[in-house]
Amino acid sequence: MNILLTNDDGFYAEGLNFLKEYFSKTKKHKIFIVAPDSEKSGFSHSITLKDTIRLVKHIDNLWVLKGTPVDCVALALLGLVPEKIDWVVSGVNNGPNIGKDIIYSGTVGAARQGGLHNLLSMAISVNSWGKSICFDNVEYFMDNYFEKLMKNNPGDFIYNVNIPNIPKESLKGVKKTVPCRSHYYQNELESFDSPNQGKYFWIKGAYPIFENDEGTDAGAIRTGFISVSGMKFLPEGAEFEL
Repeated sequence: MNILLTNDDGFYAEGLNFLKEYFSKTKKHKIFIVAPDSEKSGFSHSITLKDTIRLVKHIDNLWVLKGTPVDCVALALLGLVPEKIDWVVSGVNNGPNIGKDIIYSGTVGAARQGGLHNLLSMAISVNSWGKSICFDNVEYFMDNYFEKLMKNNPGDFIYNVNIPNIPKESLKGVKKTVPCRSHYYQNELESFDSPNQGKYFWIKGAYPIFENDEGTDAGAIRTGFISVSGMKFLPEGAEFEL
């Protein structure tokens, strides 16, 4: 298979490098990397339509773009990568993408773009909250579940995988889940004045306390399980009376 790797943490991120090294070691697939030149967390499904996208670096099967994660996938599949891509893998993100923060996630947005191109796609994140990632659990998931899940996907959804950042001996297994309903941040607005450039604003807040309901992504990783959610890549309509 030809696999496209991307992320929203930037081409230099350790999670992306782990996937590159993992697939290079297994030698079962051909890898192409198209990734942003810097961190693009929170860019969701943002795509650049009214500006140019600059190629910052190209070495062999690596392309670095001054664009969003979705830009990277779109350009890769529209001809930047010279070979046909079979699967898209986005990550490994340093921090979870669960609950309502899935909406904001550039990691998930990139995988969703692969789905919109009718490709089997997966977003992978670790519940590390900016700390060093324990890649043993990621490797366990890749060894035992990655190919099975991709080959069993009929093509009408993407996978969102969240892995607890705990010692491998504490990992309890893998659970099929749905997103919880918690917010990423308890949003707060902070402002400050610059003497020469006016007023600035900063959306910030404390990390959330996610609900641990049975069957949710948050509940799984809080209790030591890898969470795997299947997500439709197109919005689904709601029933209502007119």
